Amino acid sequence: MLQPVTAVTATNFSFKFAGFATVLLIADTMVPHLYTSLWPMFATTLAISIVGTVGDLVVLPRLFNGPSLILSFLGLTLITYVSAWLWAQSRVTFGAAILLGLAMLPIEYLLHRYVLKSLMAKP
Repeated sequence: MLQPVTAVTATNFSFKFAGFATVLLIADTMVPHLYTSLWPMFATTLAISIVGTVGDLVVLPRLFNGPSLILSFLGLTLITYVSAWLWAQSRVTFGAAILLGLAMLPIEYLLHRYVLKSLMAKP
């Protein structure tokens, strides 16, 4: 039983990290100097991927997709906004964090469906 959960978790984390990094990189390209370098973007991506993966294992099976998406959006927005405070000269405003959270939400939706389907499948 532990092996499928581990595989789902690794896949979920990998796709979150790749998807969120892509969204932040595109945003930084469209709005120059949103982040000061790749390090703040990497740290933000790592933080939201870790928190999101843990949330998908703990919260998602209990609340299912709808409420979990709302919590995901709040988490994505707040972590993106607050993590920018750690880096001098990052220009992530709260409005930008909301837009970034909305841009990352489709990735969350698809991954929530994948995780729920995988966890509910009979071995």
